[in-house]
Amino acid sequence: MNVQRTNTGIFQKTIFILGITAGLSLFGYALVNLIRMPDVNPGAFVPKTLAQPAGFPFGLLQLIFVLGFSFALLPVVVMVTIKKYHENPNAMVFGGSLLCVALIIEIFNTLPFLGMYIYPEPLTNISPDVMLYLHQKAAIDYLSFDVAGFTVLYVALFIYALVYWNSKRMLSYLILASIITFAASAPLLWISGKAAVILMGISILCLVPVPVLFGKMAVE
Repeated sequence: MNVQRTNTGIFQKTIFILGITAGLSLFGYALVNLIRMPDVNPGAFVPKTLAQPAGFPFGLLQLIFVLGFSFALLPVVVMVTIKKYHENPNAMVFGGSLLCVALIIEIFNTLPFLGMYIYPEPLTNISPDVMLYLHQKAAIDYLSFDVAGFTVLYVALFIYALVYWNSKRMLSYLILASIITFAASAPLLWISGKAAVILMGISILCLVPVPVLFGKMAVE
């Protein structure tokens, strides 16, 4: 009995630590974007040349933070769905499933790019035109899955915001604030890229406490 209680306590602490890890990863991702402050626009996401940005590898940090957030939050979401299933079975299963799908999309979308950093040997015997095409295709593929992943993630979080509007108002406020600021950043891409990045950063910062709150809910 004591061993079982000890094991239960260890796994509960692990789930809560994973929630904190996911929150810290989101904070790091937002911070990198705000420090880097790229002047983005709708046409800047796809590379036009083969020139590689020099200096500190902010792109690598972003990949690490995305993977840290996605891997850490997955078991937390599963545990929250199990623990809080009785509160609203349909909403918890629907929201939990969507959120898990979103996190898996981000993992599979990010791992190949992390692999490019781990194996940085250049492809040989490829003309510059073909190499540029490969870079452009990779960028378009990444953006397609990234937009899909974040869209599904926000739909899932909106479900949680509705479910816990009366019982956990702070959680709902944070999720809604993140959705609103992220939606507001999209039109700014055509007006001011830096302003869009700032709003995107604020949107991510609003979500930082959410995985921690999920971790707390999972061990209640």
